[in-house]
Amino acid sequence: APGYVTCKKNVLPPVCPDGYTQLGNIGDDVPGYGVGHMKGITSKAECAAKCNERDDCAAFEQGKDDCVLNGLADATTERQTGRAPGYVTCKKNVLPPVCPDGYTQLGNIGDDVPGYGVGHMKGIRSKAECAAKCNDRDDCAAFEQGK
Repeated sequence: APGYVTCKKNVLPPVCPDGYTQLGNIGDDVPGYGVGHMKGITSKAECAAKCNERDDCAAFEQGKDDCVLNGLADATTERQTGRAPGYVTCKKNVLPPVCPDGYTQLGNIGDDVPGYGVGHMKGIRSKAECAAKCNDRDDCAAFEQGK
């Protein structure tokens, strides 16, 4: 209307609970149910509490009465390829360590050093188990572990 001005607050109230930051826009969605899915969760604070109980949870999506917990690989805007109107994704500000004690992550999750390095083993189910195998070898300086 003529003569009216619209003013927006410089700092909007946070959408996500303390310890979390909004990932993407409202309605952005990582398809699937991540590392956990619960019905009957009606608040972001309650969904955050469920995420905080799990070491494998790096973010959550909450909307209506739904809470979806996402692992670290899904806690990126690049993975938000779906739409879930009204849902909000919140990512932990401080993520749990990805590598076991004594190791530091190199690069990003999904990066790969081509080849098999000084050894290749199948059936290793955890990073801790892989680290133990690496620690057993004098010529091992790093390891890659995945599904």
